Amino acid sequence: MTVNLKLAIAAAAAVVFAGCTSAGTSVPTSTSPHPAPKPTVKVPTKASAAPVVPAGVVLPDRARTPGATNPAVTQAAIRTTICVTGWTATVRPPSSYTTTLKRNQLVSGYTYKGDLKLGDYEEDHLISLELGGSPTSVLNLWPEPYAAEGAHVKDKIENRLHALVCSGQLTLLKAQRAIATDWWTAYQTYMTFPVTSAPVRTSTPAPVATRATIQADVYYASCAAARAAGTAPLHRGDPGYRSGLDRDGDGVACE
Repeated sequence: MTVNLKLAIAAAAAVVFAGCTSAGTSVPTSTSPHPAPKPTVKVPTKASAAPVVPAGVVLPDRARTPGATNPAVTQAAIRTTICVTGWTATVRPPSSYTTTLKRNQLVSGYTYKGDLKLGDYEEDHLISLELGGSPTSVLNLWPEPYAAEGAHVKDKIENRLHALVCSGQLTLLKAQRAIATDWWTAYQTYMTFPVTSAPVRTSTPAPVATRATIQADVYYASCAAARAAGTAPLHRGDPGYRSGLDRDGDGVACE
């Protein structure tokens, strides 16, 4: 075969190959037969559980429970609100409200180690009522477990901060911020503070229509007696509350 003939055959083959490539194998510039996958967005089906700090203390999920205050309680008004014996009973929400909220929060995943038992938690006001916390805001209520360094320990720092505020040793705002930011740090900081004088209290305000006047050192032999006195249900910390009347241990007796 002559050199000229070979060159002619090669040229013809190149034309055929080029035509096949342009007809069926060009790469798209704007679309693709296999589009890129959409970004994966993880949407939690349940809310995060309450965090636990190294000391074993359970703190609330700050995204869900940052704390909220009662606008009626200001520094200027503490002598007629939180520093009055029995005042918190006039603003405390009914147990039907807090129990329903607690159940819904637990079902949503707001739990301690996955525990869903209502009786293992107190529906706690992060900023307590005695420190001017909002009675009903979901931003201020959370299912605080009794396990670990939980509800029973937090009650102590609530009482201490209340005494410090009412004795004039600590401002209301500072106490609210301390317990809302990290109640365990507040516990370590303020539990050693001596209260220099008894909390300042004025006369007890008139009770709301649904509650009798709160008296100190009240004892009820049974829930029937508490109901007859018009004080049921009894919350932990209320006069007359005792564990013997709280059958399910949820912090509310004679429901």
